Amino acid sequence: MEQEVRKQVVDVFTQKLQRNFRLYCQEQSLPSDLEQFTTYIIDHGIIDKHTIRHYAIVEVFNELYPANEHKKTQTVEQLARRFNVSARSIWNVLQKRRL
Repeated sequence: MEQEVRKQVVDVFTQKLQRNFRLYCQEQSLPSDLEQFTTYIIDHGIIDKHTIRHYAIVEVFNELYPANEHKKTQTVEQLARRFNVSARSIWNVLQKRRL
């Protein structure tokens, strides 16, 4: 039952989000491509800045870690400088993602 409700919520969310995005693009005379969609969900507060930052940190970590010979501390320090946050903040993000 709970999964049915969750699926229904996701279906409604997806349907409304896509419809509103298409309307927004038509009103603004913009192409309805992935780049515009990303801008749309950020500008309309659908995804928050913390989620964006966490995603960016995890993705860049995944790129840098092998290049840094799998040295986590070195990679974390590099990310801290790059994103102008403390190394502890980077560790916290990675811990939440279990990396």
